[in-house]
Amino acid sequence: MVVLACAASPSLARPVVEESKTIVDDIEKCWAAVIGASGCIQDVFSSFFTGRINLSSQCCAAIEGISDNCFAKIFPFLSSGFNPLLKGFCVAQSGPAPPPMA
Repeated sequence: MVVLACAASPSLARPVVEESKTIVDDIEKCWAAVIGASGCIQDVFSSFFTGRINLSSQCCAAIEGISDNCFAKIFPFLSSGFNPLLKGFCVAQSGPAPPPMA
């Protein structure tokens, strides 16, 4: 039925196509942040499945740079509480913030 409606009126299909393109564009942007950090995706999976977080500084920079919304898009099957754990690990690894410049 839906196919018939779209065939009869192509304008009905246009919003679905545009929405799908927006979703794909968003996911590509999210992946771009993580894919550039060598081994980061593997580190995230390994951390999740072993229960021991071990990320490189390059991966931490990528993880810290993505929003929770992006994290959910590129790792939808990981627990929603896992991203804050990764970010917390990265903050702890980077050490205390430097004092403000005078």
